[in-house]
Parts: sequence; structure tokens; C-alpha cells
Amino acid sequence: MKHLKLFTIEGLPLMWSLYFLFESITGRVTDSETVIANLLLIILFAFTGYIVYVLSLRNLNGIPLKILFLFFSILILVDQGIKLVIKFFFFNERFEIFPNILSFHPIINTDGSWLNARFGTSVSFPLLIFSNIIFLFLIVELFRYFVSNGNKTFWSDMAFVFLFCGALGSLIDKVFYGGSLDFIGISNLFIADIKDIYINLGLYFFLLGSYSSGYLTSDDSSSFKDDMKYLKKFLLFMKTDLTHLLKR
Repeated sequence: MKHLKLFTIEGLPLMWSLYFLFESITGRVTDSETVIANLLLIILFAFTGYIVYVLSLRNLNGIPLKILFLFFSILILVDQGIKLVIKFFFFNERFEIFPNILSFHPIINTDGSWLNARFGTSVSFPLLIFSNIIFLFLIVELFRYFVSNGNKTFWSDMAFVFLFCGALGSLIDKVFYGGSLDFIGISNLFIADIKDIYINLGLYFFLLGSYSSGYLTSDDSSSFKDDMKYLKKFLLFMKTDLTHLLKR
């Protein structure tokens, strides 16, 4: 599709730039080192986008399910395996990898979500766990719905696997650690973990998938009525799935 290559390369830099602009406006960026570091990150993200575009050309019709499952397993093992090692052997370690830019700083984030940590929204832990489970179910159902309608693509596969891994990692953290075991310190902005990277990549792939399918283009001629019809079809599909699941 026209401009897809450009959007793929620019997607991650744009997402990060919007976040960095928000933090700058709210007064959390106060030194030139942070600005320079984030400019370097934008370049790195653009290069990552180019690699993603090359991979997408080689897998236009999606990735075989066996390989997708293997990829999913590796992502979960990387996220949770690193956390287990940190928890048992390095939890009390603190050091800077790149001074004032990137650090190793393990914590248990008991806020449970970025919204709670950043804005103090005080969403309860049980509600966060419940929403986590619902989100996992919706991701699976959306992916199954896409595949059943012949829309299996590289973008849908990547969006599914990264969003599902991120959400599952978040649920595991809440249940077993009482919060998120974060350890990647980015300047003075936040401390994140690998599942946060997964979730952001999942959103990136979801947006690219929506664009490549024509949903975000100006020539999309579907009306609100059409959108409601598609939503109704998805809800019916999900209801049928739930019915079959409960009958087992």
C-alpha cells in the first residue's frame, strides 16, 4: 500500500516523539543529555522500523502458526526468565549502563499500571487483574476473528503475539510479584521492563495493520452503520466462541 514503508519506518519514532513531547511539556525533561539521548533513540527506532518493513515483505501472508507459537514462547521465556534471574540474584543491584540515560534499577512497581504510576488514578489491583484477563480474551478473539475472515497478515500476527505476550506478562507479574518487576531505567522518565516493550510494539503493529487494511486511510468509504455491522459480527463470533467454551 502507498506510504506503508514510510509509516512503518516512522511509526516507532513518532510514538516515542509524542511521549517525549508530553514529558517535556509536563516539565520532566530538564537537561540536554536527556534530549540528546532521546534523539538517538528516535534514530534507533527508525532503523528498527526499516527492519520490520523488510521482514513484512517476506511474510506478507502472515507467519505459520507453529513458528508464531515458537516466537510467542521465546518472548514469554525471555521476559519471565530475565525477571526470575533478577529477582533471585540481582534485585538489590543498581548501576548505570549509559550515565543519566540508561540504567539497571530493579523495583517492584506496585501501582500495577502506567496510569496509576504516572497520574495516580488509583485503579484497584483486583480490577487491574480482571481487566488483564478480559484483555487477553479479547486479543485472542480478535485474532481468531481476523484469521477466520481471511485477514491473516504479518501485521495481525505480530500485533497478536506482542500484545498477548505483553498482557500475559503483566498478569503473571501481578499474580506472582504483586506488581511489575521493572528494571530498565530510562533517564529520569520511567523504569520499565520487557513486557512494556512488547505492548508498545503490539500497538505499533496493530496501527500498521489497520493502515495496511485501509481502516485508517482517507479513502475508506465505510459508514458508521457499516462499522456497527462489523462490530455486531465480531460480538456474535465472540458469543459463539464463549458458548462452545462453556459447553466443554
